Amino acid sequence: MKLITSILSLLILGTLNAWAETPDESTIDWKSAKEVKSLIVLKLDPQLGEVTYGPNFARSDEALFAKYSEIYLTMSINPKNEEFFTLFVTAHDNDLDWHSYDTATKKDGEKLGIKTIAKNEDVSVNNVVYKHEEQLLISMSFIDFVDGFDFGMELTISGNQADKLMIPATYFRAMMQSMPQ
Repeated sequence: MKLITSILSLLILGTLNAWAETPDESTIDWKSAKEVKSLIVLKLDPQLGEVTYGPNFARSDEALFAKYSEIYLTMSINPKNEEFFTLFVTAHDNDLDWHSYDTATKKDGEKLGIKTIAKNEDVSVNNVVYKHEEQLLISMSFIDFVDGFDFGMELTISGNQADKLMIPATYFRAMMQSMPQ
């Protein structure tokens, strides 16, 4: 009898645990602002202030994830009540030379500030070895952020090679919905 009770308890707890798990970036519907919002994280930092981290959009598509291990947006409000919107991109390649991205351009031709924050050689990401990894920081204004809310953002990053990224409006809507009041 104790064995049956133990087995039933284990099954019930296992079922409840499966229901309680939140989806990760590779399983959510990226067209649903509600599902994207469920993965947004808010952190408080004494120096940076309030920082909201969007989910890793690179995980939305296998082809995208093969080239980028990270694409995520942050919104931060520093202790002086200044707002900053930043897109972080980590790109990987096995080309002969660095891509050296130095330009970020929106579809309408507007240029955004871009900065390389790290370059690493011979990195392993998800059991794949890449010759080059470039970590980029792309600054946006509040207007750029709001434009993304309405239309999404098609962004071309270029240097020795050009790549297009398309971040859907639902991503920006979810981030906007998570903003503190």
